[in-house]
Order: sequence, then C-alpha cells, then structure tokens
Amino acid sequence: MAIAIEGILGTENREQITFDQQQALASSKTNFRMPSGDHAFLFDIPLPCKLLDTVTGPKHQFHTYQVEVVIERRLKSDLVISQPIRIYHVSDFNSSYQRQFCPLTLEGHTDKGVQYCVSINDRNLPFGCSFPVECWFAPLSKETKLTTVTIKVIEKQTVRLEATAAESVRHNIHFLTEAHSQTVFANSFDFTHEAQNPEDDSDIEWRFTKPVSLPKSLNACSQSISNKFIKITHELVVTAQFSNGAEQNASQIKSVMPFKIYMTPHVTSDGASAHGQDMQHMQNNQSPPPAYIDHYSDLVVPDAADVELFEHPMITEIMSPRSSSEQSTPILAVPPAPLYEQAV
Repeated sequence: MAIAIEGILGTENREQITFDQQQALASSKTNFRMPSGDHAFLFDIPLPCKLLDTVTGPKHQFHTYQVEVVIERRLKSDLVISQPIRIYHVSDFNSSYQRQFCPLTLEGHTDKGVQYCVSINDRNLPFGCSFPVECWFAPLSKETKLTTVTIKVIEKQTVRLEATAAESVRHNIHFLTEAHSQTVFANSFDFTHEAQNPEDDSDIEWRFTKPVSLPKSLNACSQSISNKFIKITHELVVTAQFSNGAEQNASQIKSVMPFKIYMTPHVTSDGASAHGQDMQHMQNNQSPPPAYIDHYSDLVVPDAADVELFEHPMITEIMSPRSSSEQSTPILAVPPAPLYEQAV
C-alpha cells in the first residue's frame, strides 16, 4: 500500500506492506554454479481469503501486489525480477445471475418552480459498463427554458496509513490521511437550439435519456471499496441550467446520486481494460419464465408395449411452453417404433 504525503521538504511516498509470504525454490549450504540454459522452478503460494483487493485508478496506485523472484549471488548484488498481479474478490452481483436490479430516482422542485426527476436503472454497476440516465424537467413558467445539462461521475478517494512512532509523538496523530476527488466522466448537452413553442394551454417539459460510459481502463477509474485503509465512493452529478428571458442563469438544478462500481471478471490483461457491458441490454436479456396461460397441450405417444402396434395408438397430453406462433401450427402424431421382435 502506498500514498503520497506532503511534507516540509516536498512529497514523500509512504508505503506499508499488507501481505508478505516467501517460498524457497532452490537453496544450498554452499555456493553452487547453475549451468547455462533455461530453468523452470514451480511454486505455489496459497492466498488467504481476507486479502485486500487491488486498488488502482486515476493518478494513484493505492494497493498493489507483486511477485518477486530474488537470485542471491556471491560477491555481487542480488538479481530481483518483479511481476505485478491483480487480486480481486468476486462480488455477489457477479455470482448471482438473476439478481434484482435496484433503481435509484431523485425528484423534487426548486424555489423557482421547476419540477425535476432523474433516475438510473441500477445503483450497483459493473466496472467499465454503460448505463442510461433518464431526466425530466417541467418548469411552471413558460418563460423558463432549459439551456444546458451536464452529467458527471465523481470519484472520491480517502486513504490512511498508520503513522510512525516519531510522527505520533511529534504531531499527536495515529494515522496519515490522503483525500482526493477525480472526475472520471463528464459530458454536456446543449438545449438552446431545441426551444419549444407550445400553445397557450400546453405545458412545457423536457424528457430525455442520455448514456453514461464508465472508463474501461483500470488506470482511469477505481472500484467502490471500503475497508480499514481505503474508502472510494462514486457519485453521479446531473446539473441543469435554465434561463428566463433576459436572465441567462435563472435557476440551476444539481442532483447528486451515490452509486457503487463493483469489479467484474470481464477484465483483460492486455492494456488493463474491461469489456464494456450495457446495463439496459443486460436487463432486457433477463426474460422471465412464461406465464401459466402460455402453456399448451403437447401430443405424445406412450410406450409401444401399452398399445396395439400400428392400429389405434392412444394419445396423451403433457403441458409444455408454446409461443403464440406455434399455437396455430398443427401437431402430427408419429406412430411408435416397432418392437425388436417385430422388426426381425
């Protein structure tokens, strides 16, 4: 774990080890010479279940893991080869295929008489996905016009490490804290050229849906997380600007919606990016089972031992799902196959 601490002499990088496990692959009481060529040493390091997740994002590497191989040499400096790895816990949202979505809606009105409603289809979103934001604005005054709508995704980061004994005595503190805020998505929409000219008795309203695409790079966005050392939260901020005649900024609506980004296994190693997922498409793919009235009677033939062969086959019925197009299609009964004694 690493954070940057602003000190008197500049920025100091403070690190703290959260997990360390070693395994000897080859050793000898005396020095030995390894012959030239390719050598493979298999190793197996079991990981505990309570490991902290890898946390990286815009301008930070808060918590990372590395596998280091150290080759000790006599009378020379050791050779150290390091390879970064990522460790994530599987979220419950990934393990549950038919999970229930949890939509979030904010609605109200301003002191200037503008009613609004902002909603998203789920407050738990997979990393790197795209999701729609539905907006509705209805001013009471017909002179009020919508000019600009800005949608942002804000990431707030708070990290703390244990202070050293000297820092605790000198500054009377137990933890060193670092806090930042980053904008990981921003987009503005201009509505000045979409002026409405309603009739005298009609109402003015704006209803639209805008897409939001979360960053797919692991270096551009972090997952939502909260533990003893790191807390990262995300907010969706929708800001609407209105004008009223000569007043360019008559009123402003700012809706803040907290949501969570969970890590998904659809992350590629090349380029550290994630496969994009469309939340609206994911919801449409979850088709419920057919209703009871959509079942139909299917014609099947019982065992040939129970009926007289090729004469008057008995027909039974079972219940199985059938679409509306199949209900108009006739079903032909197929005679049973002959017994083995009859065939030979």
